[in-house]
Amino acid sequence: MPKGVLIDYGGTLVEELGFDARAGNEVLLSRAAYRPQHVDLEDVLARAKKISAEVADRRDEFNIETPWPTLTRLIHDFLGIRFTDPMPELEMAFWKASVKTAPMPGAREALEELHQYGVPVGVVSNCSFGQDVIRYELGKYGLADHLAFVMVSAEYSVRKPNTLLFETAAAKLGVESKNVWFVGDRLDYDVAGAKSAGMKAIWFNVRDQGTEGDADLRAANWGDVMRCFRSCLS
Repeated sequence: MPKGVLIDYGGTLVEELGFDARAGNEVLLSRAAYRPQHVDLEDVLARAKKISAEVADRRDEFNIETPWPTLTRLIHDFLGIRFTDPMPELEMAFWKASVKTAPMPGAREALEELHQYGVPVGVVSNCSFGQDVIRYELGKYGLADHLAFVMVSAEYSVRKPNTLLFETAAAKLGVESKNVWFVGDRLDYDVAGAKSAGMKAIWFNVRDQGTEGDADLRAANWGDVMRCFRSCLS
């Protein structure tokens, strides 16, 4: 039986259905305290595309995260757009306008069962958005009630599969890595990183893609995960 469980966010607890950068940036522009007359939404989107290509899209090359506020400043400061609203408020407004998700079937029931057994659970996500944003999204589906923490790479500099992130997450749980299960949908990020940190890696392979790689277990859904968990109780 694991003494702690860590779970990936996108593709594991929620399904990411869409990202509308235009809608998010449109909301930001509506909240600008000042915008030069010659600057419009198309200018913002063009600058955002450039920043993505030169910065955000290269995150995996170095396993270094770029927080949303930093990317946003590179876009809007360049264009002379100024905001007076606090950056966390702008970040949440952008997220609500641009991101669509749905809960993974069985995820809520799994979290509740782990809670009943007294197993601490945390979320570890590669994400440029802050943990308040991810907790908000999980909370919409009742997936945040029993979490010890939500940990995002934006607040720790490094991205999965960097072992430092996994080691830190285990320490936050108060559990040795060897006694932690990590559940995630990516072999390259989740399974590889968890294994490098000495954790038991469960590949959440909903779409039945490929082979297990180095995963200790393979699960097609949350029912499979919890059957594996219950088998350790006997």
